[in-house]
Amino acid sequence: MNNRLYLHLMANKEKGFALPLAVLIGLILMVTGMTMMMRAQGDQSKVIAQNARAGSLRSSEVGLARVQDLLNSVRVMATVDSNCTTGDCWQNAEVVTNPSTDLQRHLKKLVDAAPSCSNPNNAATLKAKINELRDLSANKWFDLRNNRYYRVVGYDYSIGTGRGVLTLEGLSRTSAATDLTDTAIGRDSDDNAASRNRVVVTIPILDSPPLEFNRTTVPALWISDGTADDGAKFEGDVLERVVSPCNNKQDKIKKPTTDAPSPPYTAQFVGVFFPNLPPIPDSNSSGIPDLGDIESSKTFPRKNAEGGITDTASTRTINGQRVEVYEYIVNNINLSDSDKITITPGKRVVFYVEGNINGAIEHNCGTTTGCKPGNLQIYAYAPASAEPQICLRGNQTLQAFIFAPDYSLGKTDTGAFVGAAWGKKWGPIPGCTSSSGAVAVTQTKGVEWTELIQNLKPKFPQLGKIANWCEEPIDTAAGKSECD
Repeated sequence: MNNRLYLHLMANKEKGFALPLAVLIGLILMVTGMTMMMRAQGDQSKVIAQNARAGSLRSSEVGLARVQDLLNSVRVMATVDSNCTTGDCWQNAEVVTNPSTDLQRHLKKLVDAAPSCSNPNNAATLKAKINELRDLSANKWFDLRNNRYYRVVGYDYSIGTGRGVLTLEGLSRTSAATDLTDTAIGRDSDDNAASRNRVVVTIPILDSPPLEFNRTTVPALWISDGTADDGAKFEGDVLERVVSPCNNKQDKIKKPTTDAPSPPYTAQFVGVFFPNLPPIPDSNSSGIPDLGDIESSKTFPRKNAEGGITDTASTRTINGQRVEVYEYIVNNINLSDSDKITITPGKRVVFYVEGNINGAIEHNCGTTTGCKPGNLQIYAYAPASAEPQICLRGNQTLQAFIFAPDYSLGKTDTGAFVGAAWGKKWGPIPGCTSSSGAVAVTQTKGVEWTELIQNLKPKFPQLGKIANWCEEPIDTAAGKSECD
């Protein structure tokens, strides 16, 4: 009896324990399931956030690659800022018929040359890239497709450091952006998975001159309009307007019989603009004599009857050294066949010419110690509208550097001209025809860059490898970036 009662009680006890145990196990399973679901949701959110951030970074990288490609195609624009109130910058970049700024003139020259040097459609392609760079300065987003975008916050070029600093933002969304002009911080509040980042990169802008500007001597002839195809020969590099199909005639180049350079001299097009002329000194404040017209034989620097120099020399720094230079402002030089201007060997003389030159000029260093061809420099300033001319005559030796951006240049008679002549075009000047087959200008042992009173070597920009890359908050104020 007692055993039956005990067994009955034990059976009822087990029934009472099973229910709470089942509830407990169910509760544990439910909590475990909820935990796993929450973890999965957290992981999913993390993955979404990571993908969004990766998307915005990819947008920045693609945008950066695009801007680099554009600047490599139009390298001169790597040497100006993206924005400005006046002057040259991306926002003012435009190819126009009558350019008014240095950048516009440079861009027009590049576009004019593009169809001759390659595919005729390349002019339109180059224009499109110039326009795209201008649009990038407008502070708006550009569509990369797949709901990804980029914009240029700014590009700043420093002449002193030779570096360009590009600030750029990337944006990734799950839905398409509706307003590409909206750059506000909270612009993507409608998209919880949107991601936006900002990168700042430093790009070295290197100077990579072609061979003609990498020699120690100045190119023999550089003309901005036309070609030197009147029968004259040049013992030196000739830089002229591009000839289709980018095949400038080489028969105008005469190979030197001695001291031939390696690589040899060539005739070709270069896509850079003339540098600025040195400013004409003020004769009143500087004491530099204004001679007006020269119409008879004279020797410079001028001397008295006893042979003493009566002119006062200016002091200039040339090639890192303080030297004496005799400077003169001249209106026109117009000499008869029996007259000539003579430069005393060993003396540095600079003429600032405001009109035309027609006559014989002699500067022959010979064996004079310290005398160099660049000791005589002639800078000419008449505007293109005046159709100015320089005609070198006579049978004497002229060693000199002539820079006359808007002038027609020519040389007649049998005299030797050693040095360089830069101008608008080489002839034709009536009565100043080059002797067919004769050497008009010789660059060998000519004027060296270091002899000029001002650095006139143009820059040939080339983008280097990115020197610095960093991220910064998208709300960083202008001028407050901590990225170097």
